[in-house]
Amino acid sequence: MTIHADLRGKRTLVTGGAGGIGLGVVQTFAANGSTVAVADLPGPRLDASCSALAGEGFDVFAAPGDLRDGDETHRMVRDAAERMDGLDYLVNVAGHPVTLEIIGPGDLDAQTEELWAEALSVNLLSAFRTARAAAGYLRASKGAIVNTASMSGWRGGGTSTPYSVAKGGIITLTRELARGLGPDVRVNAISPSYVHPDSTNFPLKWDTVFADAEKLPLGRPGTAAEYAEVCLFLCAGASYMTGQTIHVDGGWDA
Repeated sequence: MTIHADLRGKRTLVTGGAGGIGLGVVQTFAANGSTVAVADLPGPRLDASCSALAGEGFDVFAAPGDLRDGDETHRMVRDAAERMDGLDYLVNVAGHPVTLEIIGPGDLDAQTEELWAEALSVNLLSAFRTARAAAGYLRASKGAIVNTASMSGWRGGGTSTPYSVAKGGIITLTRELARGLGPDVRVNAISPSYVHPDSTNFPLKWDTVFADAEKLPLGRPGTAAEYAEVCLFLCAGASYMTGQTIHVDGGWDA
């Protein structure tokens, strides 16, 4: 069963929207009637994703920007919100493991200052930057934010300690933003586990994703559409939920 909502007249900004879970969120919200600003790094992937979606009749447009830069993030959010005459939903999916090889928690020498800075900037501070830039628009619309954490943020075991710590920070940031922006803006998060390889185009590929996911109660990786449905629920419904991180994990935490 697919969740539906009437988002006609709603305005959504999705970071990391050109691929992976972010693209699934863009498709889901646009299919339900929302105008969607697709925020991602400028380049062919963003252009191709927006062209394909527009060709399907969806009301989407590219919002290029580098979320590692505070001023550029503010500019991107402002330009997107002004083009849509406001903002109702901010879905923060942008993130990246940074390292293409797994760095174990005991390998402290490989956890360089540069790795920590990049992991925190891309996976944690980016969500704060967009929330800060969007706060005024979302207060005006009584809107909602959904952040993207990870099961590694609860349990560790991600590609590196800096990545896991950054995703754990998203969980705490979600609580703090909920306290700081309430009662006008609700702020929640999802915590994904495995992602079906057809749903992501990151350079890092998990060769064992299907074998690993077989150990879950649901026995398979989740698709971008399945993660997006929970984002839709947290934005268009869930009117008495804020500060929560929902495990969308195939039963990993069962």
